Amino acid sequence: MFSRVGRRLALLNALTVIVVIALAGTATFVLMRHSLDDEIDGGLKSQIEVVRDHPERWGIPKKDDDDKHAREVISSGDTLVFVVDRNGKIVSNPRGVDLAGLPVESAIESALSGRKDTRDVSVDGVRMRVMTYPLRDDDEVTGAVQAARSLSEHEAELALLRWMTLAGVGLGALVAVPAGLLLARRAMRPIDAAFQRQRAFVADASHELRTPLTLVRANAELALLDPDRPVAESASALESILVEVDRTDRLVDDLLLLARTDAGQLALDLAPADLGAVAAEAAESMRPLFDTRGVALRVVHEPAPPLPIDRERILQLARILLDNALSHTPSGGDVELRAGPSGRGATFTIRDTGAGIAPEHLPRVFDRFYRADPSRTRASGGVGLGLSIARAIAEAHGGHISITSTPGQGTSVTVGMRDEG
Repeated sequence: MFSRVGRRLALLNALTVIVVIALAGTATFVLMRHSLDDEIDGGLKSQIEVVRDHPERWGIPKKDDDDKHAREVISSGDTLVFVVDRNGKIVSNPRGVDLAGLPVESAIESALSGRKDTRDVSVDGVRMRVMTYPLRDDDEVTGAVQAARSLSEHEAELALLRWMTLAGVGLGALVAVPAGLLLARRAMRPIDAAFQRQRAFVADASHELRTPLTLVRANAELALLDPDRPVAESASALESILVEVDRTDRLVDDLLLLARTDAGQLALDLAPADLGAVAAEAAESMRPLFDTRGVALRVVHEPAPPLPIDRERILQLARILLDNALSHTPSGGDVELRAGPSGRGATFTIRDTGAGIAPEHLPRVFDRFYRADPSRTRASGGVGLGLSIARAIAEAHGGHISITSTPGQGTSVTVGMRDEG
């Protein structure tokens, strides 16, 4: 599903890049064309103003009958100037150009009637910009001046810009599509991984809930096989139901805690307290359990400055870590809790002499429902949420939790927090 979404994102990204390049190229083309038009019109107008300001300087030159030369002059991009009298007769042609179509008679007629005229025309296959203005003596029109210039260079520059824009669009498509696919794939990778973890989490939660519910159903059906049987004879089945209900209740609580953590809604009742002292309190409350298992428990606590913590949540975190240490430490082993100040905060470390954890399992020990030892059953090893909850509590306090382990020698888990105030 996410790969399809990634491809759509990549294509959308490529389309966006192409549209942006096309719009930028089009805008550049329009601005360039407008600028070139202004440049040509400005040049033509300046030539016309020279004639209008000094009409006495313009005489009738000798005509050049060489058509080849006339075409070269037209194509050169030079400005051609024609001056006509009030009767439309040419009185000045400085470049001596004599080709059909120049000067433009309809534009001359318009100027002799007192109107300015600007147009594009084709002369001998060459497109030209022609500007024609009336010449006045006071308010009387005495003639007209026409300036013309080839648009060849103008169109060549626009054609180059047009091809550059098209090339940019093509290059943008060639680069944007694979780049978009690569970026979309990288962007979707953590989303896909999170979705896979969420799907696995739901599947594992469903599995863990199904087992106690199946046992509850089986024991309830067993008790109902003989409704007239005394309650005392069904006590074993009823006790099993209660055990599974309690276990399911704890699992649901754990799942709700993790869900609230994921949503950033885990409520904390913060109050100043010594982190190590709270962890030591959790250890002392569990000492009878350690004694029963034949595991020595040692607590070393050095007072540290109080930190804003949720005492009940820290007790829960410490008990989870102590219970894990006890579960993995054989009789005759020992577990140590060492707590004290650390910089601007405090830490506590729980070390055991158990079997340890293989290096390949360490990166996943905080994953939900993950058991480093698959042979551990629900009854002996829980459902694999303990360390996930411990990390969630630590991170909710702005702290951190880390684990190191050596197979055959034991495991150490460290929780650290600091005063951010």
